[in-house]
Amino acid sequence: MQQRSSFQLTYTKRTRIFLQLYWRIIFAICWAIILLPLIITYDSSETRCAYIVLLVAGYWVTECLPVGITSLIPVVLFPIFGILSTQETCACYMNNTIMVFIGGLIFAIAIEHSNLHLRIALVVMKTLGCSHAKLLGGLCTVTTFMSMWIANAAATAMMIPIAFAILNQLEKQGLGKVFDVKDPENAQSDPDIKPTNVTKAYLFAAAYASTFGGTGAIIGTPTNLAFKGIYEYNFPDADPITFGKWMLASIPQMAANSFLLWVYLRVAFLGYLRPHSKDAELARIGTEGEAIANQVITQNLKNLGPMSFHEVAVLLLFTGCIFLWIFRAPGFIRGWAEFLTDVTLSDSVPAILVCLLMFFIPREPVFIHFFDKNPSKRSNKSSEGLITWQIIEEKIPWSLIFLLGSGFAVSKGSSVSGLAIKLGLLLVPLRELPPILMMAIVLFFASSLTEFTANVGTANIILPVVAHMCVAMRIHPLYLMMPVTLMCSYAFRMPAATPPNAIVTIAGRIETRVLLAVGCFPSIYSLIVQIILFPTWGTFILGIDEFPAWAEQNHIERKA
Repeated sequence: MQQRSSFQLTYTKRTRIFLQLYWRIIFAICWAIILLPLIITYDSSETRCAYIVLLVAGYWVTECLPVGITSLIPVVLFPIFGILSTQETCACYMNNTIMVFIGGLIFAIAIEHSNLHLRIALVVMKTLGCSHAKLLGGLCTVTTFMSMWIANAAATAMMIPIAFAILNQLEKQGLGKVFDVKDPENAQSDPDIKPTNVTKAYLFAAAYASTFGGTGAIIGTPTNLAFKGIYEYNFPDADPITFGKWMLASIPQMAANSFLLWVYLRVAFLGYLRPHSKDAELARIGTEGEAIANQVITQNLKNLGPMSFHEVAVLLLFTGCIFLWIFRAPGFIRGWAEFLTDVTLSDSVPAILVCLLMFFIPREPVFIHFFDKNPSKRSNKSSEGLITWQIIEEKIPWSLIFLLGSGFAVSKGSSVSGLAIKLGLLLVPLRELPPILMMAIVLFFASSLTEFTANVGTANIILPVVAHMCVAMRIHPLYLMMPVTLMCSYAFRMPAATPPNAIVTIAGRIETRVLLAVGCFPSIYSLIVQIILFPTWGTFILGIDEFPAWAEQNHIERKA
């Protein structure tokens, strides 16, 4: 009897270990089988497409397969299930929007490679001031701005070492602590290390400001580009979402959210409006502390040395590309693209042009001294370009490109099969609600879902449905699609929801319950900002107060 009990315990333990080791492949197989009755009981193009979308969504949420591999499933199943041809599906994975994304990634890598981002960050923080409140404001400002142009994770990772350098120097002078350590002398267990409230303020500022900043430019996050591709596919007769139009519409909400973040973190962690609290006392560093912080920033700037040719060249190319994006077709004047040719030129043209120029322009102009009479000035080897292919290969997240492409494939498949139209019609009863309340419900759903799935994955699933929902309700598609896109990026409560959250959780030893508690307020006020700004400012910039004729025509053609 004892042997049998021992065998059962051993068998149970081995089963548990087996499931821990192989749960991913078990889930992948079981999920595909569980969804099969959907197409067996009611076989139609809509249900076949729904099967693929649910399969991919399940794999994205659990990450039972690598995200990049899951993103390739439509290439196999859409043709097999008769939704899209192989050519149509594969074309979704390399189009104008994805080329803009690739160009934006190469810009970001070049900026990091030249250390230009670090110089900008240090100069701005030194200029704004060195009290905790001013440094926090500088951190929010710089991170928000940099995140418009480089990856959110890169912007966060750039700012955290700067913040820790300042906090460590203040701690050495007895002006606060970076971490609270409980039982440091207890040899029986690891010391309990937790960040102080001041440290938390800096960490959350870096993470959340980068998330807000990513929504300010069309290349700021892949989610923005996913929206652009899905919107322009579903409404080909609409005016395209240009670089300048996106910035005009989204920068006000980005700035408002970042400002509110600064105020919120000061109130929550630095004792703002609570002058006699313990937080306020610990946040006061006085003139001496400000001098130390200024010294740290000045020393870091000095370590960078004078601005190099590499930095200047990248800055000029980057500025030039932004100029070309804005004035390609600005609307109020004739764009440069119209002067060059009658053929349509999209945003990918200047993006890739500048990327090519980065390989032509040397990192160091040593060639100008090649024929110098002084032999010591002559170089024995050529300089590499402003960026190299080796660096691009190493740093570009190729899986993210596949994820973006799969989103366009899912959107196209959902539209062609009629799935998105049917789901949109199911939501028509919401039209009885006031438009503001309807927007609030949809945005709340998007912000909740994005905490558990990849931001781009959430956008890929929701946006096609929202597009057809808007048509069915006879409201301008941008009225909901653009705010939903922004809310898909606003994930503040879960460590794995966005890379910035994961970075600060690890770097700052922040517990998940703390992240959940702190992230609730940004999730709420960012939703309120969208509800206030888009029906007002959006109407002025995007003209979303009327249902456009091109949306009605597009709806009629698809039904036919």
